[in-house]
Amino acid sequence: MNKQTRRATAAFFAVATLFACAPGARAGETYPSKPIQIVVPYAPGGSTDFAARNLALGLERRLGQTVVVVNKPGASGTIGVMSVARAAPDGYTLLLGLNTEMVIIPQVRKVPYRPEDFEPIAIVGSTPLVLIGRKSFKAANFQDLRQEIARQPGNYNFGGAVGSPAHLAGEWLKRSTALDIKHVPYKGGAQAANDVAGGHLDLYFSGILPSKALIDAGEIKAYAVTSATRSPTLPNVPTLKEAGLDDFVLANWSGLFAPRGTPAPILSLLSGKVRETLADPGFQAAMAKEGIDIPDTGSPQSFLKEEHGKFGRLIKALNLAL
Repeated sequence: MNKQTRRATAAFFAVATLFACAPGARAGETYPSKPIQIVVPYAPGGSTDFAARNLALGLERRLGQTVVVVNKPGASGTIGVMSVARAAPDGYTLLLGLNTEMVIIPQVRKVPYRPEDFEPIAIVGSTPLVLIGRKSFKAANFQDLRQEIARQPGNYNFGGAVGSPAHLAGEWLKRSTALDIKHVPYKGGAQAANDVAGGHLDLYFSGILPSKALIDAGEIKAYAVTSATRSPTLPNVPTLKEAGLDDFVLANWSGLFAPRGTPAPILSLLSGKVRETLADPGFQAAMAKEGIDIPDTGSPQSFLKEEHGKFGRLIKALNLAL
């Protein structure tokens, strides 16, 4: 073999090695070749689980591959989140996470993960909260409720998992109305809503889906929603803005995330298929029926940056960081 031939052979193997070491390119061409998991860090039921299962159906049709939802509850979502953070960054293990885990909790207390451990794919759904109260309250509206509580300072409470949107909303309500109400920590929203229905808890900022049946049955009272406009699911319930709290707008959103390091071609493919699913009229109708909006957030990276700043300012103002 002469020198020129040896150089050509070396160049060939160098190029071959380069392509062999480009897993992202190869992954984009073959993905998905096996079932995909969407991890929900909460128990079955509720808005997040519902959104995940509807999203999975839409992605199955568009990817031509099985997409399964795996519920991994525990430690306020940390167990499920960590299972995805530790997963191989190959696009086969995804997370449907809430702003609770992805934006709020890391700014409230120490957790074994960082938001930077994930690649955002899309924001999937958004739901306002509804302020519910036990049915034994005499108040028929928010203004009357405010007066009823003010007459007995320190005698009323509200529930919510520490660092959750429900907790932040309750503390925000205290600050904006000067009401003396105490926070009662809860592990999950379902128990808090049930305790309001049972008369064991006074107030709770609940997701609309978990509390709607109780509201419709008259087991609890709905006083206000935290959206900028009234919810189509609870059209007779006014907003807190209508009650005079002009800047009180808060939503609970869910987003699809992949482990950091997932190849760009896979992220691009998933992003496109998720956008197609979110634009599907059938998907939108199913989500709307459960009180879940499809937010137009633009770039998920920019949206997350804005949300991190917004909740960070609120956490600092309320002195909630632990």
